[in-house]
Amino acid sequence: MKILAIESSSITASCAVSEGADLLGEVSLNHKKTHSEKLMPLIEKLMEELELNIKDIDVIAISEGPGSYTGLRIGASIAKSLSFAANIPIANIPTIKALAGNIYDIDKLIVPIMDAKAGRIYTGIYKWGKGNLVGVKEQFPCNIDELIEILNEYNNPIIFNGDGSVNYKDIIEEKLNKEIYFAPGVFNNLRASTLSYLAYNKALRGELSDAFDFKPQYLRLSQAERNKK
Repeated sequence: MKILAIESSSITASCAVSEGADLLGEVSLNHKKTHSEKLMPLIEKLMEELELNIKDIDVIAISEGPGSYTGLRIGASIAKSLSFAANIPIANIPTIKALAGNIYDIDKLIVPIMDAKAGRIYTGIYKWGKGNLVGVKEQFPCNIDELIEILNEYNNPIIFNGDGSVNYKDIIEEKLNKEIYFAPGVFNNLRASTLSYLAYNKALRGELSDAFDFKPQYLRLSQAERNKK
């Protein structure tokens, strides 16, 4: 099973191709949100280097959100177009779960934090079990104080990653009465290779969508919609 994974929900523009759980190739850029210009050429270059065409792909993995509205729309447009054109099913993965998948630790709860600005965050609580990443509490929007209140109800040690874990590190250390860890910076960026692994497990469970069913998940209104409301 060959999987083409596309990540565009943050500043990262990333694509990867895997065969089952094995990564064949990946290209990632963490430079400006110019996904409309960079992402499709990255995909084409990667496929060319791997001597593959779209007919060789069995599943398209896409980060479904939350994240940048523009980035999510660009990624969704590419995934849906490829899916429709070549009749390839889609494995849509929650962005926060994909961020959690950067960390493999069977002893700790994994809590990714994506900074949504204006005091808001996107987060979730995850753990590994038998090779699968399980949602203890699936992705949700809140603020850092609300997250700390939730986490203080758990007894497990916790490891944090994501840009929000950097921006709110001092508050977490001050207010969270737990054994806590912070992932090294390299694990704070979203990666298509992680997306492809989670998509592989999802495909094995038969949990796939098509181009018509898939829609990005924003978790909250856009800035323009909030201003209007």
